[in-house]
Amino acid sequence: MKYFYFFIFCCTTSLVAQTYHPDKIRIDGMISDYRYHHMETYFNYYPQKRPVVNKDSTIISRGYIAEYEIVNNQMYLRDLKTPLEGNYQHLISNTKNIITENAAPLKLHWIDGLFDVGIGNPNYPDTKDTLNPVYNTYFVFETKRGVVINTNLFNYKQYKAFKDYQWERFRPTAAYKKLYDKLLLTTLDPSAIQAHIYHNILFYSKQNFLRKSS
Repeated sequence: MKYFYFFIFCCTTSLVAQTYHPDKIRIDGMISDYRYHHMETYFNYYPQKRPVVNKDSTIISRGYIAEYEIVNNQMYLRDLKTPLEGNYQHLISNTKNIITENAAPLKLHWIDGLFDVGIGNPNYPDTKDTLNPVYNTYFVFETKRGVVINTNLFNYKQYKAFKDYQWERFRPTAAYKKLYDKLLLTTLDPSAIQAHIYHNILFYSKQNFLRKSS
């Protein structure tokens, strides 16, 4: 199911008429936009807890903004906000079905993989596409059951080189072949599939190949 949601994420990049509202993440006191939507997996298992019932929801229009935080290498959901009457300029906390009053924040124990966070102000070098900004600095972290086990801080050139490295290491694997064959069943042509996988290589490669073996 996670591939389904991320595929929507890719295919809607051309829908620039729709405004994309990313989730948020707090790291060392700094709040940044976050483009991985972990609560969708949670709501797949607990659909009755989804705060806004919208059968046509996509990554573009989820009906909420989740706010995550990394504390002592543990990922948490701190808040989940919904727009008041559809206005994303006016958000209200709506976690009553997820985090009860006075309860501890929700641990994201189902999260495994490799994720990135753009730090600072986003740039849009080619278009005003809100789905694909470019940042001067990137925080990359690897998780296992919601626990951060490895981190890197890159400038843009280092980040690009890291993606290239991940791509070269991931492409010969059986996981790549399985993913490629799966995407062939969609409307994407082979060149578009490669571009899609490369663009989202951190999500698909799942592990940091630079990390030393323990």
